[in-house]
Amino acid sequence: MQYSWPGPMPPGGRRGTIRLIRCARCGGPLYYTKSKGQPRQEDHEQGCEAFITAIRVMRYVDELKRSASESAVAWGHIWRRRYLRDSAKKLSVAACESDPVAAISALGDLYQAECQMRGHGVKFAEKTEIAETLMRACRQLALGQDPAPIPPRPW
Repeated sequence: MQYSWPGPMPPGGRRGTIRLIRCARCGGPLYYTKSKGQPRQEDHEQGCEAFITAIRVMRYVDELKRSASESAVAWGHIWRRRYLRDSAKKLSVAACESDPVAAISALGDLYQAECQMRGHGVKFAEKTEIAETLMRACRQLALGQDPAPIPPRPW
């Protein structure tokens, strides 16, 4: 049930309303969540587990953004800041999905695949370390737990 536009109209039929993407837990239409780009209470019933998970994810996104901005960046280490910001964007999008737990789990699988890639050098080792941390964070968020924050790196 992930339609965001009306289906084909039968001949002589009236224009129907747009079917919105709905929350997988409570069934509320995610109109404000999709328009604002962050989870909104108005779209969910009171106590909706998907909304609680989404808010937990957004708190972690804020921590990621803070960690990215607090990292003193030396020349050649801009990739870390960019990687953390890109990860924050991916997590924000996952938090706004109809089933944030499934989206976060899929993102965790992506980070696990990044961890298993082979490579050499200091940059690769650090990227693997961050990917492992993000993989663990995604798993904890999917289970409804608060993950450990990423500590900023002094360079």
